[in-house]
Amino acid sequence: MSENSIDIALVQETYLKPNRPKACSIAGYVQLRTDRTYSSKGGTALYYRRSLHCGPINIPPLTNMEATGCRLAMTGHSTLVIVSVYLPSPKRLLRRDLRALFALGDAVILFGDFNCKNIRWGCPSNNYNGIKLDELEDRLDFGIIAPSTSTCFPHVVTHRPSTIDIALTKGVALNFNSIETIHGLTSDHRPVILKMGPPDGGRPIPSAKLLIGKSVDRA
Repeated sequence: MSENSIDIALVQETYLKPNRPKACSIAGYVQLRTDRTYSSKGGTALYYRRSLHCGPINIPPLTNMEATGCRLAMTGHSTLVIVSVYLPSPKRLLRRDLRALFALGDAVILFGDFNCKNIRWGCPSNNYNGIKLDELEDRLDFGIIAPSTSTCFPHVVTHRPSTIDIALTKGVALNFNSIETIHGLTSDHRPVILKMGPPDGGRPIPSAKLLIGKSVDRA
């Protein structure tokens, strides 16, 4: 976190449970969590620097997705809603889940593990969720941002690397300077850093770095 000067970190599959409310805290950051209570594994979290003008946001009931979000007040830009999203691979991508999350604000970034595979954003093949997400991009008027290199490297050698850790944006006027996969860790999901800067012609505002990643190594 400190090495890459991360402002906001979004984590999926935390495996955290309510009986450990202070687990995985990070000095200098506020932790927000949505623990999976109905079964093992799962869960999402979000960390933001204490110096940021951030606050928690209530996530509406979702059918298949898990999510944790915050509001970020920025100079020179409308309030930005940032959400850590996890869609477990056996579950279908539902339009109503995406609509509910995009309705949280006028400027929204959904960032996380969508388990949506599509050759358009660098996957070796398509799956149902990837085809569905591609179709919904125009219908719900959002954009898809993906790194140029794979983000998931399955430990099963017969499964090919793919790009399933991506960002969806709606109503965001910031410039997306870069999005890149970090290959220094051993988890099957590599962390991804998204760097954002001020909008074209807008007032100079500090750049921001968002990081997504898994909290556990399932090797």
